[in-house]
Amino acid sequence: MDKKFLINKIFEIVKDLPRLGFIYQNIKLLDNFYPNFYDWYFHKFVPDVLLGNSVAIFMKNKYEYIGTALLKNTDSEKKIRALRIFPKFQNKGYGLYLIDKSLEILDTPKPHCTVAEELINDYARIFINRYFFELDKVERNLYRKSKNEYFFNTPKIMYKKENKCQD
Repeated sequence: MDKKFLINKIFEIVKDLPRLGFIYQNIKLLDNFYPNFYDWYFHKFVPDVLLGNSVAIFMKNKYEYIGTALLKNTDSEKKIRALRIFPKFQNKGYGLYLIDKSLEILDTPKPHCTVAEELINDYARIFINRYFFELDKVERNLYRKSKNEYFFNTPKIMYKKENKCQD
């Protein structure tokens, strides 16, 4: 890991529309895993940020953006909605800092999150071994036909909502 990054890492809470648009441009590939991601981002997440119910975090060093996290932060739900390290910085440990900052902002050691089948190998070991997240269930066909979605730290109230994520 770049030792300069350890000294110079900066986290910014993003609340302005131009930078929220920039974030989308850098995470829009999530549409491959979550159909209608564009609509969700601009019609659900962005309004939630402007209302104070969600948080967008930029992580950067002095010169470049490293990654971003999208969080839901309400009294009733603490959730990591998306976490993305930009390709140039992937597999170098930077994601751990972004997760740590997300846990700090959410003020919980075990926020709710879900992971797409194709990404589970990237997240499961870290979530379970480092953060002690609990894999609660696996649901098939939730967002995409014949694909699994893995649920961690699911709030009990969500089990009562027809086993669907109500985000």
